[in-house]
Amino acid sequence: MSHLAIASYFRGTISTLEKEFQIPSSFIGLIGSAGDVGLILTTLSVTYLGKRSHKTRWVAYGTYLVVLGCFIRLIPYWLYGGGQSTIDYSKSELTTQKNNITHLCGKSFKEPENCEDASSGSVSAYIFLIASFVHGFGCSIYYTLGMAYLDDNAKKSKGAVMIVLSLVLTMFGSTIGFLLASFSLKFYIDPGVTPDFGTTDPRWIGAWWLGWGPLGVMTLVFAIMMSMFPRTLPRAMQRKVKAAVAAGRSYVPEEIPKPSLEDFWKTMKRLFKNKILMCNNLSTTFIIFGYDGQMLFLPKYMETQFNISATASNLATGSIGLLCTAAGLLVSAFFIFKFKPRARYLAAWNVFTEMMDVVGFLSILMISCESLNFQWSTLPDGGKTIDMPCNSNCACDSSIKYSPVCHLSSRETFFSPCHAGCQDSFFSQNGTKVFSDCSCTADNGPVLDGPCPLDCRSAFIIFIVVQCVQRFLGATGRAGNCLIQFRCVDVADKAVAFALLEVLLCVFVFIPGPILYGHLIDMTCTLWGMTCGKTGNCWIYDAEKLRYYVYMPIFGCLFIGTLWDIGVWYFVKDLQMYDDDELTKDLELKDSKARDKKSRFKALAIAFGGN
Repeated sequence: MSHLAIASYFRGTISTLEKEFQIPSSFIGLIGSAGDVGLILTTLSVTYLGKRSHKTRWVAYGTYLVVLGCFIRLIPYWLYGGGQSTIDYSKSELTTQKNNITHLCGKSFKEPENCEDASSGSVSAYIFLIASFVHGFGCSIYYTLGMAYLDDNAKKSKGAVMIVLSLVLTMFGSTIGFLLASFSLKFYIDPGVTPDFGTTDPRWIGAWWLGWGPLGVMTLVFAIMMSMFPRTLPRAMQRKVKAAVAAGRSYVPEEIPKPSLEDFWKTMKRLFKNKILMCNNLSTTFIIFGYDGQMLFLPKYMETQFNISATASNLATGSIGLLCTAAGLLVSAFFIFKFKPRARYLAAWNVFTEMMDVVGFLSILMISCESLNFQWSTLPDGGKTIDMPCNSNCACDSSIKYSPVCHLSSRETFFSPCHAGCQDSFFSQNGTKVFSDCSCTADNGPVLDGPCPLDCRSAFIIFIVVQCVQRFLGATGRAGNCLIQFRCVDVADKAVAFALLEVLLCVFVFIPGPILYGHLIDMTCTLWGMTCGKTGNCWIYDAEKLRYYVYMPIFGCLFIGTLWDIGVWYFVKDLQMYDDDELTKDLELKDSKARDKKSRFKALAIAFGGN
């Protein structure tokens, strides 16, 4: 639970980190991939060694590394505090006077750029990169040895229930992460400073650092608890003893052979020849490639596409969507536990849910909202510039930071008061900052501080509804998919099979995926921030291009993944999913109920005069 809470908190603060440290989305994608680089080099070897030793202690050691990663992420704030954001938007009289002079037409002077602060942003970005590497190495042990330990100590008939309960708890961890991000970003990065704009303004920098301490402490508690678990749970040991007695032999603890390179290669060869496993792995790889890119930047996408605050996007991501996922998991667990469907039925359901996902993402491509009417002029080469003929006499300096203003009557947004040609400003009776004498507006109507508001509520609600349906249907196939993954391999190979899947996901999904999606998002940027001559974060995106650049690759990956799942459906026809004795008991129970029903029917017939 804590692992996903940490990942979700990072995702929820991405847009804030980009603005605070001038980091482009492509580098954010690199940070998201960093943890999987070390994971590739260690997962198979650590899992191979760990499966023959105390699994939960290995999981605890990995979790201690996750705790370390949490506190490494606090270093940028310990070193630099609120940075330039605190200085620029303080309510002090000196700063207010400076901003008024710098941002007005004809009263501009060259504002000294804080290149030291830009350098600190670069250092901070690499600190986040290191923290992600440490975190990824630690949590990889949990997802391989931890899930294998869970399945080893549960009855096969209850394996789906245990796996689903674990996934549901994980979902709540994700909810905690997003809700904590939503809460943290309500506060300004420096709680002692109160800027003169709200949380929906693109200049707002929330307290991204606030949640890392509590998350680190929570994870530390779980690590200590995990280290106290035995190698095998008592009930699992009792089941092994009973099984041996039922077979007419005495129970002898399984002899654990010493790890060897030869045995490792035999294990890998056995797994690669397993048709069900490889089809399932390839299907999972393509499907998660589509989902992971969306999930990493989902809060940022909602902020950009539907003009909502970081707080609102995290609240929506962490509550509505993830609760639908949890509901789907619980429904599937109940169905599998109650009816014990054959492997082929489970695989067929996975194919159906993925086809519905493809339809869902096609519908998302049609969910749009009005774009910000940003004002600039087009250059001969097709490029765009915020320097227009109407503000050519204003001498707006290139060092002016993004300070959007809105002309209410035309709903036009300008980069700054200077770029709108405004020569004066005052505060209205309700405290709103108003700019006047603006040469770039068609009339003398008021120009207010901040970008023009956009009403995207209807589109946002439709988007959330589609996401919920997708999450629910997709979650109903997860338990069956996980059971097939475990049942199609030998008991001794379960942990290594899971590690093999994780390595495939790292090589083909978790490392290239975030970087690719980050680059695609950067390609839709129409206004970049500049600091000391270097490109920083993006301020404005082309909403329509963003929608297509993000969701078309997802559509393609899900389609290919569905084809591989058809292969799983074909090969699992003889796969045994449950213990023989459990199936026998179920059949006997059903026969008994049928006989009772027949006897009752016969008794009623006799009572009413039948023969």
